Amino acid sequence: MNYTGCRPLSEEEIVRLLDACEGRYRSRDVALIVMGMHTGFRIKELLSLRVKDIWDGTKVAKEVHVARGFMKGKKRSRTMPLHEKVREALHSLLQSSRMWHPLFQDWPLFHSQGRPTPLSTRQAFDVVVDAATNAGLDVDRVGTHTLRKTFARKMWVSPIVNRDPAKMARLLGHDNWGNTLRYLEFTDELDAAVLA
Repeated sequence: MNYTGCRPLSEEEIVRLLDACEGRYRSRDVALIVMGMHTGFRIKELLSLRVKDIWDGTKVAKEVHVARGFMKGKKRSRTMPLHEKVREALHSLLQSSRMWHPLFQDWPLFHSQGRPTPLSTRQAFDVVVDAATNAGLDVDRVGTHTLRKTFARKMWVSPIVNRDPAKMARLLGHDNWGNTLRYLEFTDELDAAVLA
């Protein structure tokens, strides 16, 4: 089957991708990738976050809220619980960059080169593609939306969502199930079922 757009990553590719993050901004890049794969937020939504959105001065929050103004369509805000892996990655980011200090509360969580400006969507794309390249992955269909599609793939087969399009649409913040189904590359499974 020929698919378009970004593709989700397998578990083995996720490990390789995270291991391939390197350099001065490794903690930031790992936190961005892990958070994208465990929240399903779009890249602009992730880049809208400030330190104060995930840090209360003593610990990383258990959930994150993206305001309506930063959501696609600007219709409603969305709050997602933070998986322990995300909280660990965010804690490492805050410690390595010293952003736990009160002076940094209004800084973008994923900032660019020590300045109080967020990464651009292009810079975030480069973070993901560079890590995928370093990991030796096929980068033909890898980009920032890969993180969101990886989240969708994991949630689709989870015991709670259990292939329910209504639950999946809610997790992704979609009003239209048609949009949700485009995230799920299951056509090959259907073909295999017919042939079995």
